[in-house]
Amino acid sequence: MKIGVIILNVVLLIAVGALFYLHFNRGRAGNDAQNKLVQKEPSVTINSSNCNIAYFEMDSVEANFEMARVWKNELEKKEDNINAQMNYMQNQYQEKLASFQQRKTSMNNSQIEAAMNELSQLEDKIKNTKASLDQDYKSYYVQMQQEILSMIRKFCSEYNKDKKYAVIISDEPGLIFYKDSTFDITGDLLVGLNKLYGKKKAEKNK
Repeated sequence: MKIGVIILNVVLLIAVGALFYLHFNRGRAGNDAQNKLVQKEPSVTINSSNCNIAYFEMDSVEANFEMARVWKNELEKKEDNINAQMNYMQNQYQEKLASFQQRKTSMNNSQIEAAMNELSQLEDKIKNTKASLDQDYKSYYVQMQQEILSMIRKFCSEYNKDKKYAVIISDEPGLIFYKDSTFDITGDLLVGLNKLYGKKKAEKNK
């Protein structure tokens, strides 16, 4: 989940930089153009209060958002299932290989060829099973990640109906070097997300 969220935050930070650039240079660019013409309108006063940026701690969301905890447990179960199936199939292969090596000297050409084909088919089965399980894992990961991000976006949209903040971003290690805790909305976000998840579970149980 973190990688996708970090990419999203990088995009948001780029957007924030562009927002600041455009916001604080709009008046200057307008004045340069007006100096070449007749001054007809007064210069625009910049109101930096319109550029408030709120943030939330993604680590706290992962630790305290019920859906994220459920998702993490499901991923761990899937990983355990993959490892168990792969270990079982690998053990099967090793047993057949050991048996073949022990009997090889007493086997005729047809038996050797049949045994080698069986081992080859088992190898292919192991590879295909691993690929299928990995794809299922990745699909579930992406689906749940997108669902959580969608819920965060939904909350932020409702939370910022009054346009109090120009941007709401998640705080990831190495991205933010200073932050004013006044603009930390993590607590509100967790309350909102858990309410949304509670409603979602209730609807599924109907």
